[in-house]
Amino acid sequence: MTRQNQKNRDESRGRVWLKRIWGLLPVLVLIVIIIGLSAMIRSKTDRLDAANKGLQSLAAMQLAVDKIERVTDILKTSDDQNHAARSLSAELDITVDQAKAVLHMPLSTLVGFEQERLAGKIAYVEKQIAAKKLDMPVAPPDVNVVALALEPVVMFDRIRLPGVVTPWVKFNIAAEVRGQVIEKRVEKGAYVKEGDVIAVINPRDYEIALDAARASYKATLASKNRIEKLHRQQLAPLSQLDDITAQLERFKAEMDSAALNVSRCTIRSPINGIINNDYIDRGQYLNFADPVAEVMQMDKVKVGVGIPESDVTAVRGVDDFEVRFDALGGKSYPARKYFLARSSDPMARLYDLELAIDNPDEEILPDMFARVEIVKKQARDALAVPLYAIIPVNSHQIVYVLSDGTAKARKIETGIQEGWMMQVTDGLHPGEQVIVVGHRRVSDGQKVNAVRTVSDMSDL
Repeated sequence: MTRQNQKNRDESRGRVWLKRIWGLLPVLVLIVIIIGLSAMIRSKTDRLDAANKGLQSLAAMQLAVDKIERVTDILKTSDDQNHAARSLSAELDITVDQAKAVLHMPLSTLVGFEQERLAGKIAYVEKQIAAKKLDMPVAPPDVNVVALALEPVVMFDRIRLPGVVTPWVKFNIAAEVRGQVIEKRVEKGAYVKEGDVIAVINPRDYEIALDAARASYKATLASKNRIEKLHRQQLAPLSQLDDITAQLERFKAEMDSAALNVSRCTIRSPINGIINNDYIDRGQYLNFADPVAEVMQMDKVKVGVGIPESDVTAVRGVDDFEVRFDALGGKSYPARKYFLARSSDPMARLYDLELAIDNPDEEILPDMFARVEIVKKQARDALAVPLYAIIPVNSHQIVYVLSDGTAKARKIETGIQEGWMMQVTDGLHPGEQVIVVGHRRVSDGQKVNAVRTVSDMSDL
């Protein structure tokens, strides 16, 4: 009986647990469904976010195609990729990330055969986003590429540094005697030659002093002659002759000094040049060392440049330079090295370089801003590819070479850079064709459609 009761109690507990599990089963199923749906939602959200980012890049590319001329000008005038990205962002009112996407697309070529494809891509992605799904079938677009046929060229490793123009010679003319200005011969801006009279100080006081010194000299000279005659006749002692000779020399010095002061009353230009400033007027009284005028020699000028420490060695071996002036419409002048400092400025840590430029027409003016181009290194028979055609992969760089309609990845080594072109020192050979348009959309071994081959990047 007891055994039967125990069995009944066990069966009762089993039924209770079964009921509890059966009641929890819908809850467990619902939890599993919720977790699965959450994962799907996250996946789709991530994909939609990625699609939105891609759409933004495509929209930026389409905008760049519409404004191709302005974009091309920006690419030609930009100093580097970051500068180009910032300029495109400001010009097209897009983000810097969108601008960087544009930089990877050679727009001047894509205008011809990519605009419709871009519009199709944008419409497709917009439709995907509107439908909130990314599984609509679409045929992969054909990959059109443009290739550059490699030919040996001459490349230069250049640096461009700012400089400032100074006159070849600048004199601040000052009064050498005291007196009143009775003549002012030139005005500010006048051209003068060496020796031309600038101003005249009243010489009357100095002429009187000269006349007095000359009279004293003549009287002493006559006395000396008489004493010499008496000394020869042994009628005058030698000491008397020595005294009169010393007096004669003193009066000669006074006469010369007075004559010099008279000549200093006429103020002359020490060089050929232009009167840049004048500081006097007729009737003005001048003291010794008062400024009279500033004259500058302008048929030749200097350009001062600060050379960084890393470039001093290269510049030391260069004698000829090219200097461009924005104020003169970008006109360039040849220049010669005049002086390179042996020590640097303690504040800027730059070495002063002075260049000499002939300026016969005097177009170049003091304090003009100059751009100095220095060729540090030259590479002959170099192979060069556009900087944007090089793709960094891990620790090395590759380009895609076109071979029998197929894109082949090629590891390269690079050398000097000139503008947007980079020298390839290893990995390529003359006559090979490097993909310069569409290279970001191909992979190694992929079949491509070469729509054009150029021998010079300017053809694009």
